[in-house]
Amino acid sequence: MKFKLKAADKKFWLVILASAAIFSVIAYAAVQDFTLSVPSSVVVIQADPGLELIALDNTTVVTSISFGNIVQGETGTWSGYLNNSGNVDLHTFSIASPDIGSVGTVTWNVSSSGDLSVGQMWPVTIGLSINQTADLGFQTFTIQITGSPTITGPTNITITASDPNDQYPRYWGLTFDRPIPPIVSFEGFVGADVNEVHGSGDTMTVQWTLSPGPHYLIFGVTQTGGPSYGTYSGTITINGNTYNFTGLDADHTVTVNFAV
Repeated sequence: MKFKLKAADKKFWLVILASAAIFSVIAYAAVQDFTLSVPSSVVVIQADPGLELIALDNTTVVTSISFGNIVQGETGTWSGYLNNSGNVDLHTFSIASPDIGSVGTVTWNVSSSGDLSVGQMWPVTIGLSINQTADLGFQTFTIQITGSPTITGPTNITITASDPNDQYPRYWGLTFDRPIPPIVSFEGFVGADVNEVHGSGDTMTVQWTLSPGPHYLIFGVTQTGGPSYGTYSGTITINGNTYNFTGLDADHTVTVNFAV
């Protein structure tokens, strides 16, 4: 997963200072905004998950597996690679054999959850354990391997923030995929997805359900005391991935872009 940090800028204050400097020299000059319009386009395509088994030569696509001769009660294996041949990242995985019957059991060494990116390959070993009572002779069955772009469970967010110059409890606000509301005196970020009171050095833990794909969050602290109270710094961890931030106060929020 990739993260980008974007602190709310100081454009308003810089414009005010620039205006004051110019006005003192040229009283009739005015600072004007400039808007750059950029024509843009996008082609939206349908998600098309795909999986392939690849032989150990790292090239050959495997369409059938032969486990050879296996004695009743014993286990045989096949090794190769699992390739994400689709156009979306896959995150949950399972293996099954709906028609193996009394022959035995199919297993593998792949975790039920992970991150298999488009074009990425994992080494894989598939095991076939034959039952003691399995019929002798040639047996055929189907192995089904499933990969899903959906992450099971909520997105886990942990935020730790501290300001050694601020000894007062503050509201910590958090929003997902939308701007954070303005600060309301003594009420914090009213209307935010999360609006909790914490002290410097605290840790806030949030679980939030998000659809697979790109997202962003905005985190803010109601440190309205001014420069003498310093600024907050800390970390934001999303599903185990950590990003650092600094310079947080009532006028500056933190934005993190991520994907699930």
